Amino acid sequence: MIEMKDIVKDYVMGGETIHALNHVSLRVEDGEYVAIIGPSGSGKSTLMNVIGCLDTSDSGTYILNGKPIGKYRERQLARVRNRHIGFIFQGFNLLPKLTCAENVELPLIYQKLPRGERRRRVKEALMEVGLGERMRHRPNQMSGGQQQRCAIARALAARPSLILADEPTGNLDKKTGNEIMALFDRLHEEGNTIVLITHDPGVAARAQRVLRMDDGCLTAQPAGGREEDA
Repeated sequence: MIEMKDIVKDYVMGGETIHALNHVSLRVEDGEYVAIIGPSGSGKSTLMNVIGCLDTSDSGTYILNGKPIGKYRERQLARVRNRHIGFIFQGFNLLPKLTCAENVELPLIYQKLPRGERRRRVKEALMEVGLGERMRHRPNQMSGGQQQRCAIARALAARPSLILADEPTGNLDKKTGNEIMALFDRLHEEGNTIVLITHDPGVAARAQRVLRMDDGCLTAQPAGGREEDA
């Protein structure tokens, strides 16, 4: 599913070069559930942006679904994002003037799917996340947990090969956060490939495999404590 080797991403801030990603290598198999944990500024969000084709690396190799995309142009990257990657963000990123169903349908419109197919997928996705009765509600008429469920349904409706979640429980209370993570558990059991970014060890522990970002470097920490390549 994901194969990265020696990924480098630098930023220049105030005349100083920040090594956001320092020769990062990562492999994620189809159907795997991986959590990437690290403090603020460690590079984990930059890594997610590269994985999700929201940004490109300065050097290194990135292969997604068997295709090298490191040299893709923006239009090609946009096509990959729309058809192969489902994004779930801490801030939900729902459009306030659209209903829950309309928010879920929007990426399908960009895919130019027929109206009937769009409506069928929207209903299926909202039923999957337990929002079948909230289809006509707008974001300000839903709780934080319901908004995040709507965002998850939006990702699922596009039937992506990869789900990327960036701090999906960051704006939720503990009880609601646990409910959302239980939904991720179920999605993984159904065969979805999930990469989850978090700063919370409890959230990360629910994944199959936990990787750690520190100062732009990615490592796995097995039970023995010795760091090794991800």
